[in-house]
Amino acid sequence: MITVSILGFGQRGRVFADAIKKYSNEVSLVAACEINQEKYHMIENEYGISKDKLFHNEEAFFSQGKISDVLVISTMDRAHYEQTIRALNLGYDILLEKPISPNKDEIIKIRDLANKLGRKVAVAHVLRYTKFYQTIKSIIDDGKIGDIVNIHQTENVGYLHYAHSYVRGNWRNSETSSPMILAKSCHDVDILLFLKGKRIKRVSSFGSLYYFKKENKPTNPMDEKIYDPIKFYKENPSWMKVFTENTDVHEVFKNNELSYGKSVFEMDNNVVDNQSLLIQFEDGTSATFIMTAFSKKTHRRIEIKGTKGEILGDLDSNIIEVLPFGDEDYKIDISTLTDDLSHHSGGDNQLLIEFIRAIKNDTDFLTNINYSIESHFVALDAEESRLKDGQVIESQANWDLYDGK
Repeated sequence: MITVSILGFGQRGRVFADAIKKYSNEVSLVAACEINQEKYHMIENEYGISKDKLFHNEEAFFSQGKISDVLVISTMDRAHYEQTIRALNLGYDILLEKPISPNKDEIIKIRDLANKLGRKVAVAHVLRYTKFYQTIKSIIDDGKIGDIVNIHQTENVGYLHYAHSYVRGNWRNSETSSPMILAKSCHDVDILLFLKGKRIKRVSSFGSLYYFKKENKPTNPMDEKIYDPIKFYKENPSWMKVFTENTDVHEVFKNNELSYGKSVFEMDNNVVDNQSLLIQFEDGTSATFIMTAFSKKTHRRIEIKGTKGEILGDLDSNIIEVLPFGDEDYKIDISTLTDDLSHHSGGDNQLLIEFIRAIKNDTDFLTNINYSIESHFVALDAEESRLKDGQVIESQANWDLYDGK
C-alpha cells in the first residue's frame, strides 16, 4: 500500500483526495496540511485523517520528516519551488500540481534534484491521461490521417469560471501567481506537444486584459448582474468550498476583505482574458491555441489537419469525429469507452493511480517532470512574446534543458 500526504487542501487537493478514496485498495491518504482550519472537520470526516495528522502550515508538516511515500503539492504556484525542494530532500516522490514554477531556473533545479536523488515527480498535466486525448493520440499514431500539418486547440474557460478564479480568485495577478498561459493553459500547450510528438522551434503570442478592468465597469448596475457573486455562489455552492466551508453566501460576504464577493471590475487582477499562441514545430508544421474567458461553457475543442484526413473533437461532449480523405467519416463516443468522466474527463483519477503504480513498479509515466518542462518553457516564451507585442521567440536554444543535459 502506497501512502500519500496532501499539502494544500483546496479544490485540487480535494480532487486528488477523492481519487485516493476511489483506489483505496492500492493507496491511502495518511496526512494533510491546510492553512484554512475551517476545512478540518470536512477533512477528518470525509477522508479519515486523524487530528494528529492534520497540519496547519508547511513548517509544522515538514518538521515531521517523511511521513508518507508520496506528497501531493497542490498549493499556490509560487510556493511550489521551495516546497518541492524540501520534499525531495526528505525523500518524497511528488505529484506536483501545475505549474511546476513560474521561473525557468527553478523548474530546472527541481528537475535536476529529482533526477539526482532518484525521486519521481509527476506534473499534473491531467489531459494526457484522459481517454479523449489518448484516443486521438492512437488515431494519429496509427497513421489514419497521415502526417499532422496543423493543430488548433481552444480553451473556453467560461465567463463564470474566469471571474471566479482569474478575476476574484487566487490566480488573478501574475505577480502573486503565474501568467495565464502558464497557470491555466500549460495543459493545452502540453497536449499540443503530446499529440504532435515534435519539438517546438519558435512561438509568437498576442493577448490582453480586455474587459475585466475598472474603466469597463457598467454605469447601470443591472448590466453587471451576470457576474453577481451572490447569485453565482448560491447556484454553485461547491465553488464556495474553495475558500470556505460556510455555504451561507450572505453571511460569508459580510467579510469585506474577501475578494470573492467584490465586483469583477474593481479587482487588482492583471492576467489576460484572451490570448492567442502560434507555434512552429521543428518540421515546419504549425499549431495554434486560443484561450478565452468569453464563453458560456467551460470546455475544450480541438481540430487536427493531416495529409490524409482530419480529426475534430470536443472534450465537453466527449465526441471525436474522424474524417479520412476518400473514405467514410466516423464518430467515436468516448463515454462508451470509459466509465470515468469525472474531473478533467477522468484525467485526475488516472494520473493519480498511474503515478502510484509507477512508484510501486518503478516504471515511467506520461507526465514525468523530464517531459513536462517543454510545455512550461513554451508557455513562458509565449508570455515573453506577448509582452513584446508578439515578437517571435526562438525556443530551440532551450532544447538541451528539456533533455536533462
